[in-house]
Amino acid sequence: MIRSNPPRRPAAPPAPSPGRNAAQRQREIATLLMRLDAMLKQSAELAQTARERVSVGGLARYRRFSRRVRDFFALAALTQERLDAAPEEMEDLIDPMTTALERLHARMVVQFVEGSAGFFSSFARVKALPIGTHEMCGVELRGVLEIRKFLDDPLYEGERGQVLRAETDRIAALIRRVMDRIPPLPDFGDEPSIGPRGTLNSPLKGPNAHLPPGRAAGRPAPARPAAGMPPPAPPASNPSTEVRSLSLDQFEDDGDE
Repeated sequence: MIRSNPPRRPAAPPAPSPGRNAAQRQREIATLLMRLDAMLKQSAELAQTARERVSVGGLARYRRFSRRVRDFFALAALTQERLDAAPEEMEDLIDPMTTALERLHARMVVQFVEGSAGFFSSFARVKALPIGTHEMCGVELRGVLEIRKFLDDPLYEGERGQVLRAETDRIAALIRRVMDRIPPLPDFGDEPSIGPRGTLNSPLKGPNAHLPPGRAAGRPAPARPAAGMPPPAPPASNPSTEVRSLSLDQFEDDGDE
């Protein structure tokens, strides 16, 4: 049985109404299982696409793959809820459907670990990292750690589970190594923010940092001269930047000389 909580849940089909009979419940669960199988195949294609050109837009492609994986686990949790709420008339079908769900779940875990390991093993060697890599990798690191919790389920006991856990820990270490190579983006907000690793980032101190949001400090008004004092002389112009008006007559005089 799948007991781990998914990282997030996409838009889900409506819950079955009490009036549905066993045949309708069976078709609903079978449809969810087919959708999971389709998502498994799509994620495999996305993982392959991300590995083809790691150094040029590879991280964006990997994020499409990881989002599909998270959607899969969210839908798998929904399918498990439907199985748990199945009527007694489906007793003979609950066990086979639960077994099919667990197999799909295990296949996706293996596919995610292998796809992530293949990508970040190459991405960690990329010399020029794009701006925002620190933040994007922070999001993916949290996703890896969430999916890592699935491997603590008794479903993944044994030697194969140990290999997957060790490989997932290696992926997390590779992501942290990439994050250490590139600094985070500056914080332009008014309040401190939390970085991808949970660190507290202080905002940049600008000239208006002490003012409430939406208010900017204006230029100071020039001081008024005291009574009886002559007004201050205008600043001397810089000859190198002085602008003079020219006329066509001046060019004609220069030509006559």
